[in-house]
Amino acid sequence: QMASPATIATTGNTDVYIIAGESGVIQSIDFSGVDALAANDSNYITFSVTNLGQAGGGSAAVLAATDANTTKATGGTAIAANTKRSLTLSGTAANLVVVAGDRLRLRAAATGTLANTVTFPSYLMRVAATA
Repeated sequence: QMASPATIATTGNTDVYIIAGESGVIQSIDFSGVDALAANDSNYITFSVTNLGQAGGGSAAVLAATDANTTKATGGTAIAANTKRSLTLSGTAANLVVVAGDRLRLRAAATGTLANTVTFPSYLMRVAATA
């Protein structure tokens, strides 16, 4: 499933929502944007994905809450223009299970003030169906 939010702003949160099209286990989530963003320990993006479930009250963290999912200079990775970036999934297997119709919030949270916006961001979520 693909999702494309508005431009990632230099401050605040930029959210996009996706609905799981099938039940299964999330295998990967990739991110790509048109603009590069240098790594920085004070001004950076933190990527997160939360499975809100069927009724919007869920809180399962799909991505690992580590610096690997940031653009920090220490532990993170810069964003290269027009290049796929694989996000790091949670190590908790239950957090990767989705049911068809689950609503997931994909968030790019800016800490500080980013050096520039990231235009035309897109996310790709791959789900393996369960038998």
